[in-house]
Amino acid sequence: MEIEIKEKIDSLEITKNCKQELKKISAIFIFTILLIYFLYIYYNPSMFLLFPIYVTPLAYIIFTIVCQRYKYEVIFIDAKQIRFSSSYTKKNSKTSMTSFFKIENLKEFYVMEYHELPPKKFFGITKYKNIPHYMIHFIFSGEEDYQCWGYKISIEEATRVVGRIEEFLEKEKIYF
Repeated sequence: MEIEIKEKIDSLEITKNCKQELKKISAIFIFTILLIYFLYIYYNPSMFLLFPIYVTPLAYIIFTIVCQRYKYEVIFIDAKQIRFSSSYTKKNSKTSMTSFFKIENLKEFYVMEYHELPPKKFFGITKYKNIPHYMIHFIFSGEEDYQCWGYKISIEEATRVVGRIEEFLEKEKIYF
């Protein structure tokens, strides 16, 4: 995972890039789906055309859940607004699923630790590694209230990003 921070004349762009991890998990997922497909067709050849029609929606849902942590996440900050965006491709990450917040409504932002617990009861998992994960949380006043960024980033990266945002806001003389 890479975090890129680009400062332009009057804006700041922070990008979380998980390109390698996304390629790896996508290849594993596609290989698994194809393996299941060919094994199923081998034992049940009459379902050659119907199996993809039935399985494609379920495969898409599982792919979305598994690959959620490897999305490109982008924050754009300028003098008027903060924009959050995320996508599976770098090209679309600047335009898709965009959330706009006014900069004057920003109350605070901070790094917060969370622990991801496995679904123990469903899969019968009893032991797991208790690895802390961090996200940057933004609190806004007014109608907009909350946004978070940086799914599963390290504490070093999270504090670096928060420090860079604070520097940019001080340089632009934006106080919250």
